[in-house]
Amino acid sequence: MTSKQEILEELRRSRVAIARDTASIAEELNLVSKIRRSVKNRPLAWLGSAAALGYILAGPKTRKAPKNISVKKGAKSEKSEPARTERQGFFSILFNLAKFLFPLLRPALSAYAAQRLGELSSRIPR
Repeated sequence: MTSKQEILEELRRSRVAIARDTASIAEELNLVSKIRRSVKNRPLAWLGSAAALGYILAGPKTRKAPKNISVKKGAKSEKSEPARTERQGFFSILFNLAKFLFPLLRPALSAYAAQRLGELSSRIPR
């Protein structure tokens, strides 16, 4: 083969390789087809996750209806809200604080987890 033919053959191979690479990248970035494939492969896991998420977002249905107590004149009024709401307020503040701090602490937590996993893997015989 002449040098011109070799160069043309190399160009053809490069074009085929580029086309193959772009097709694989496009397939990798196609999120909808990935999700469809995952749902087809594991339908029970997706169904269970959807049910759990729906239950968490809807909240448990164990709340009691509030009682309307009429207060007579001269009687001391009882506290209408239980102490449970105080705990809920505390936990909501704690949750919001954790949600704010987690992105800041993520690199340190990742480094710590990687270190611990490295130690664990070195202890396990191969």
